[in-house]
Formats: sequence, structure tokens, C-alpha cells
Amino acid sequence: MTRDELIAEVEFLRAALERTGVRTREAQKRPDETNENPASASEAVAAEIIERIEAWVGSHAQAVSWYETQPLPSFDNISAAELVRQGRGAAVKAYIKRIAEGGYS
Repeated sequence: MTRDELIAEVEFLRAALERTGVRTREAQKRPDETNENPASASEAVAAEIIERIEAWVGSHAQAVSWYETQPLPSFDNISAAELVRQGRGAAVKAYIKRIAEGGYS
């Protein structure tokens, strides 16, 4: 990957993070501060989902990309990010747990 391609990828991922409201690990609040308002709760759910996916996809950047863009078959091909915005984060977490335990998508 060239330097310019790398810079473009980083800018794309930053924009994706801003769109979803997900902050980088360094910028995340402590767990006891995440329930201040519904937006913070969604951010906490998003961060948890991304963290779970990261081990499967190999990097934080790829996990964010998956979260934002991957259609989930069990949810009419809606992305995890959209489901979290709809307040369905618990369903996404249950879906990921089921997959981790060997279930089908």
C-alpha cells in the first residue's frame, strides 16, 4: 500500500467513525460514564460490538468498516451501525454471540 493509499484509508475510517459516533479506544469514556444519555449508550454499544468483531477481522479499522457496512442476513441485510441507531444494539450483540458459539448468520 502506498503512502497516499494509506492516508486515504485512514481518512475514510475517520469519517466512518464520525458518522457512527464511535470514538477510538483512546477517546472512549470510562464505562461508568457511558450512560449519561442515549447517544453515549449507543456509543458504548457500538464500541463493544466493534471490540468483539476486531478479533475476527484482524484490525480495529476493519472492524469499524464491518460495523458500518456489512449487511447482516438475520436483520434483512441492515448493518450493525444502523441497527444500533435504531436502538437494537442488544440484538446485534446476541447475534454476534450466537455466531461466536458456532451458530448460523
